[in-house]
This record gives sequence, C-alpha cells and structure tokens, in this order.
Amino acid sequence: MKKEDLEKLIENKPPEIKAKAILLFNGVASGMKNYQTDSSTGNLKNWQAAEEALGAYIAEISRGTTGETLPNTAAVLDHLKEAGWKVTKTSLYRHQSQGKLLPQSDGSYTKYAVEKYAKTFLKQTSTGKRVGEAADALQQKKLNQDIELQAIKIEREKFNYAKEQGLYIPKDQMEIELATRAGILVAGLKHWVQSNTADWIAAMGGDTKRTGELINLMSRDVDEHINHYASSREYEVVIAEEEKENVTIAQENEINEN
Repeated sequence: MKKEDLEKLIENKPPEIKAKAILLFNGVASGMKNYQTDSSTGNLKNWQAAEEALGAYIAEISRGTTGETLPNTAAVLDHLKEAGWKVTKTSLYRHQSQGKLLPQSDGSYTKYAVEKYAKTFLKQTSTGKRVGEAADALQQKKLNQDIELQAIKIEREKFNYAKEQGLYIPKDQMEIELATRAGILVAGLKHWVQSNTADWIAAMGGDTKRTGELINLMSRDVDEHINHYASSREYEVVIAEEEKENVTIAQENEINEN
C-alpha cells in the first residue's frame, strides 16, 4: 500500500489507530530496506511478517474492505490462477517453505499478502514475466525508441548542415546537371567527328585496307575526348526555350577556341 493511500484510510481514525498504522507501515518499509541490503531468509521473513501485520491491521480498520482472507493453501492456489498468475501447487508450497508467503495464526491468508507475494515472486501467464520485468521491458523499449529517434534527429541535422555547406544539391537540379553534361558530351562528339573526319581520311590515304588503322586511330581519339570530358572544367551551356526538357546546344569554351 502506498503511503498516501494509508493516510487517506486513517484520516478520520482516532490517534491511537493512526499511530499503530504508521508504525506498521514504517515496519514494512524498514523490512524491505533490510532485505534489499541483505537478501537473507531471515530478513525476508521479517519483511513478509511486517507486511502481514500491516495487511491484517488494514483489514481490521477498514472492516474487511481491503483484507479479505483465503482459508487455506488450496484457495490461494485457485485465487492466483484465476487472477492470471503462473503458479503450480509444487511451486506454491516451495515458496511457503522459503518464507515468501506466510499464513496467519489461524492458517488463512489475507488477499493483500497473496497479491503482494504474486507481484513479487510470480510471473504473469499472459506475458511470462514478473510485473517488474514487464515494466522494465516496456521502459527498455521506450528507451530504444528514444535512442533511434535521437539518432535520426542527429543524422537529419548533419544532412541539413552538409546541405548548407553546398555538399548536396536538390534532385531536380541534379537531373538538370546530368542532362547538361550529356548535352555537352553529345555536342562535343559531334564537333569532334566533324573536325577530325578529313584528318582520318587523309591519314588512311583513302585506302580501305587500312580500316583497322582507322579504327585504332578513332578509338584513341575517343579515349582522349572522354578523358577531356571527364576532367573538371567550367562549361557554358545554352538551353533553347522551346525545348526546356532537352539540352540542345552545349559547347565547351575550350572547343569554341579551337
């Protein structure tokens, strides 16, 4: 029971009832602290006994509203299974022998103690985990999501910063750039063919038997032109208004000079 719930329960009770309830509540807190410091069987029994005493007193002052009892171990087992806890007769008796669930003097068990035992030591049938483990798993999942979101945020900020530095360009601008470069290549190849045809024919002396030599010569010139195109240079590009989607005229300044 939480402290605020207990305070609400004893709010209008006589001073002696308030004092005893607070004393028993502090006893539970002390027992839990001792068990966390030293998880011995003795500390566990003391903690459970303090909880039993508090539960019994709460049942007394609240006229049974929070302290319904189960008459025996069989009733406890049925109650736990109906409440969705994973438990067997063997495990329940073992836990009793270990002091994890203690009966009252008449052999009955308060529901408060049974529910506290279940939340502390048993797994839920639906999840296969203890209450604390389920909460931890949920918290871990939320933490992982927060980490992923933070990583995405950092990557987005990195990308935006790189964009501000001019390291990225919009996709549509990239497509225009590619089209422009392709136009430059086509225009350059056409200009190259026109400029070198006479030289090729002259180089072969009009002899068709020298076709192989002509092919080698053209291949060499193609390699030179592609290497020239691939190098980093500035180009002057003119795009006709009537054909906005196609590059119609693209000439390199160096070609114009030739």
